[in-house]
Amino acid sequence: MVAIGVVVFFGFRVLKTVSVVIFAIVFALFLAAVLWRPARWLRDRGWNPGLASLATILLATFLLAGVIVFIIPQVANSFDTLAADVTETWESLHDWLIEGPLGLTQTEIDEYTERIAEWLQGIGGNSILGGATAILEFITGAFLVVVITFFLLKDGEDLLGKALARTPDETSHKFAVGVRVGRQSLAQYMGGIALVGLFDATLIGIALWIVGAPLVVPLALLVFFGAYIPLIGAFLSGLLAVAVTFVNVGMTQALIMLAVVIVVQQFEGDVIMPLVFGSRLRLHPLVVLLAVTAGGLAFGLAGAFLAVPLIAVAVSVHEAIAEDPESAYLNLARG
Repeated sequence: MVAIGVVVFFGFRVLKTVSVVIFAIVFALFLAAVLWRPARWLRDRGWNPGLASLATILLATFLLAGVIVFIIPQVANSFDTLAADVTETWESLHDWLIEGPLGLTQTEIDEYTERIAEWLQGIGGNSILGGATAILEFITGAFLVVVITFFLLKDGEDLLGKALARTPDETSHKFAVGVRVGRQSLAQYMGGIALVGLFDATLIGIALWIVGAPLVVPLALLVFFGAYIPLIGAFLSGLLAVAVTFVNVGMTQALIMLAVVIVVQQFEGDVIMPLVFGSRLRLHPLVVLLAVTAGGLAFGLAGAFLAVPLIAVAVSVHEAIAEDPESAYLNLARG
């Protein structure tokens, strides 16, 4: 147990030190899994592997840039209003905590607020570096993601073939199956989470429009991107929509929005996610919550985003290559 603990501790320290490279590799694997089909489609029609990979990455970059150009003005123009609404909501909640049935003191509120702020800072800003260096870190990571994705699309099959040729016969089949299942699981997760986010954003956006709340488009966008951090992201973005409704429309409409958010999240968890993800990527909600929290505390927002799909892929790959997956400990993550 001590030896395992020492290995885990120093392994974690190494990961923290080279986290830019590690995250670049993981994000590149995600992108390569999504872009594999269009790149393969071009190669099947006679395109050079390098040219097909480059064209696929350029097309994806242009599409992403178009989405960003559309999103940034929407969010930037409403940032001041959102901040003011959140501040007013907090002031109302603050008065209720003191004057309401809880009867908290100002000292207790300050203590709880400080703890929550430290927790959020640990999830949102637990970067190795800060300030201008963090920007350089981000640019370096983005460059590495593009380069690694290109070579995965261009040479991925050759690398896999060479790896299989060096693998003993008794394990080469399992290795090939694991790679195939892992790639399919990553692609399925990325496409599925986008559909889930679109479902949440559409219904909550319609509800905001019906109750007469402002900032419908920015709030819907936040709900969409909140879906990429399961449970926590959807919960916080839904609370923000309720807060804006409370400040600008009224208590009754805010309660209606709260009910809508709860119903949408429940329907998403019970119906939409099982349909989109199927059994391959299903995880118990407790595992999802612990994974998001641990990943966020250890590696910030990137860790919170990556924790769930990595665990889901690991469980899927293990189930595909294990002789008796039902009796394995990893299968407990399914619930």
